[in-house]
Amino acid sequence: MFKATFGFVSFTLLAVRAGVAAPSSVVSQLSNRVCPAPYPSSTPYPPYPSSSYPSSSYPSSSYPSSSYPVSSYPSSTAYGYSSRSLVPRQSGGNASLSFTGADWIWRDEFDSSGRAPVGVRGFRKVFNPPEGKIPSTLEIASAVDDIATLFVNGEEIGTNYHWPTANAYCVPLYPGSNVIAFNATNLDLVGPLNHAALLVTAVVTYTDGTTSRIVSDLSWRVSASLPSGWEQPGFDDSSWEAVISEGTYPTQDPDNYGTVSIAGVNPLSYAQAHWIWTSENPKTLGTRALRRTLDLPPGNTNASGQVLIVADDEYSLYVNGHFVGTGMAFPTVQRFNISNIQGPRVVVAVYAVNTNPTQAGVLAAMQITSFDPYGCVANCTSETSILTDVFWKVSTNVTSGFEQPNFDDSTWSPITQDGTGTSRSPTAPGNGISPSGTPLPGAPAGN
Repeated sequence: MFKATFGFVSFTLLAVRAGVAAPSSVVSQLSNRVCPAPYPSSTPYPPYPSSSYPSSSYPSSSYPSSSYPVSSYPSSTAYGYSSRSLVPRQSGGNASLSFTGADWIWRDEFDSSGRAPVGVRGFRKVFNPPEGKIPSTLEIASAVDDIATLFVNGEEIGTNYHWPTANAYCVPLYPGSNVIAFNATNLDLVGPLNHAALLVTAVVTYTDGTTSRIVSDLSWRVSASLPSGWEQPGFDDSSWEAVISEGTYPTQDPDNYGTVSIAGVNPLSYAQAHWIWTSENPKTLGTRALRRTLDLPPGNTNASGQVLIVADDEYSLYVNGHFVGTGMAFPTVQRFNISNIQGPRVVVAVYAVNTNPTQAGVLAAMQITSFDPYGCVANCTSETSILTDVFWKVSTNVTSGFEQPNFDDSTWSPITQDGTGTSRSPTAPGNGISPSGTPLPGAPAGN
C-alpha cells in the first residue's frame, strides 16, 4: 500500500527550529580560526576546538573537551559490539552509502493486518570503534514511514520525510563511542492504524582512512516513550526493547516501498514526487502560492542546489526569496542550478498559475548540498532532498512577500496530492540547464 496516493491530508507538521544568525563578532572569530590537524595516532583522544564554536550553535554537551573522561562514553560491556551492524572494510576508504542489506525496523506492535499505531518512537544505536581505530566522520542516510529526526551524540542533525528519498548527512564523530538516535513518527495518513518502518545506512570513516558500515538491524533498540535525555550518549537504554525486522532491503519489501533514492548518491529524479495543488475540485483558473520550509544540518550555512520542476500550467520559482526561473511549457520539465543558498533555513516558494480548468498542479524534485564553512573536517557535505508531497503548504491568496523566508504561512492549507511524477507523462529536461527567463506577470520580482 502506498500511502502517498491519498488526496487531502490534514495533520500538524512537526515544529521546525528557527534559524538564528551568529553575531558578526562570532563569525569573524570563526572565519579566522585555524583548524587542528586530524587526530594523531599518538594522541588517542584530542580535544574538539569547542572554544571556537559559538555555544548557541554547538552545545557544550555535544563536543567533549580535552578533559572529557573516557569512562563517560558508554562502554562496550553495556553495549555489545554487533558484527552485523558495524562491519569493518579491510580494504579501507571509499565506502559508499547503500541500503542493501539493511533491515526495515520498527517496534513489535503491528496488528494482524500489519499496521502500527500512530505515534512517536525512539530508536538508538550505540557503536564502539574497533580497537586501535579513531572515528572521524559519519555519513548517514535514512528512509522512514513517515517522519524521522536524526540525532548524533545528542545533536539534532536533520529530519527526513517519507521513504522515496533519503537525506545524506555528514557528521563529525567523537573519538570513542558514538550514539545514533531517531525520533520517528508514524502519522495518521490512512486511518487510525497504518504501516511504519525505519531504514538506515551509514559509513564511519576513521582517521587512518579506513571505513566501517552501520545498518539498521536487530542490534538497535526502540522505545514508545522518550524520557529526558534519551538521545544523549550517556543515556541508559538497557531497558529499551529490541527492534524487530520487517524485511531486508531490497529483497524483502514490507509495504511495497520500492527503491529508495539516496540524495547525492543517486541521480535527482521526480519519479517519486507528487503533483500537488489545492483541494478544490474542479480546479479553478488563477494563481496559487506554494511553500516548503526546511532547516539545514547544524552549522551548515552555505549551500547550492539543483531542481527539476514543471507546472500545469505555469510557474515562477524562488529559493529564500531569490528568483530562480520560470516555466510555461507544460509538460516539459525544467532543470535549474541554484547557487549561494544561505542557511540554516531554506524556503522554496512557487507562484503557480492554472490556465486550464481540467487539471492543475506543480511537480518538483530538489537536492541541496550544504556544508559548515567553519568546520574542521574536509569534504564533509550533506545532501538534502525535497519532493513535492504532503509536507508543502498552499494558499489561494497570493500575498505580497510570500516567497520570503520570514513570511508566516501558519494559516495556509495542507497540500492535496494527485498522482506521482509519471502520472501525467512529463517530458524529461535532458542534461542541460534551462534558461531562467523572467518572473511571470504578477509574480514577485525576487531579491
